[in-house]
Amino acid sequence: MLKLGWGTLASIVALAIAAPSFAQSAISLGRSFRPDPATLTGIVGGSTSLASIAGIADNCRGFANAQPNHTITLTDTFPVMDLLVYSSNINDDPTMLVKGPNGIVICADDESGGRNPQATGRLPKGTYQIWVGSKNINQSFSYTLSLSEIRQK
Repeated sequence: MLKLGWGTLASIVALAIAAPSFAQSAISLGRSFRPDPATLTGIVGGSTSLASIAGIADNCRGFANAQPNHTITLTDTFPVMDLLVYSSNINDDPTMLVKGPNGIVICADDESGGRNPQATGRLPKGTYQIWVGSKNINQSFSYTLSLSEIRQK
């Protein structure tokens, strides 16, 4: 049994309160994961251009924090992996950047025929960093990142 004094407990509480709002989440997925889709949530906001993080300008729009919002480790190669970002407010306009192994860079913005960025394709096993951004600098809103082995609508 671990015993903590009030001073230690107060330090832990202060650390939790001081944690930045753009805290990163991590998930590991293997083939046939359940539930499908897996979802992660977060808050968009930042002033770093996704194009500068990606190192390319082609179709990489929006602004985010310099650190990725999520780290996803794929333990298997996925013939199809669909990543979809959505928010509940119609006025929000999210964008997405995915950086993975072997120099993989995916920028997504409005590909799903609406305002939600979506990327679908074969992804080799490895670790992927995902930034969720906004079209407008320092705009803040909540979002959900949905990951599925089938194309989502």
